[in-house]
Amino acid sequence: SFPGTALYARRDKLERPSHVATKTFQALRIFVNDELNELHAGLRAAQTLLRPGGRLCVLTFHSLEDRLVKRFLSGGDMATLAQRHPGRELRRRRGEEEPEWGGGEDTGRLGGGESQKATAVKASHWIPLQRGVATPQKEELAENPRGRSAKLRAALRC
Repeated sequence: SFPGTALYARRDKLERPSHVATKTFQALRIFVNDELNELHAGLRAAQTLLRPGGRLCVLTFHSLEDRLVKRFLSGGDMATLAQRHPGRELRRRRGEEEPEWGGGEDTGRLGGGESQKATAVKASHWIPLQRGVATPQKEELAENPRGRSAKLRAALRC
């Protein structure tokens, strides 16, 4: 057992005590819940379901999510994110085959091949509603410090 002073020796950006395992458990949660692929599937669904003139607002809470949303809205290549997926890398190292996610059709998973490249081209049909990203103001952080990592991106569907 570790003393409490050792477990909370790490400090966050606001100089508050932070548990040493916080980032580890965040990484495990992201991987186990497949959060990045779920976010990508939601973005693709919004792209399909929103009519021209529709607005998409996405609130992200860590840099991996924000990077994915930023690249999606700017029409960036989403396949490069899939190449860094830890599960895919682990299976490659073990010599295991990539699991099929459905009857050979594109299911919206990152790195879906040629249809993924077509999605990246279509995704460039977003017009940003603001320049850059919106973050909480100091007054909002004083009221809700847990929102310090929140970032809002908004775009208009063309």
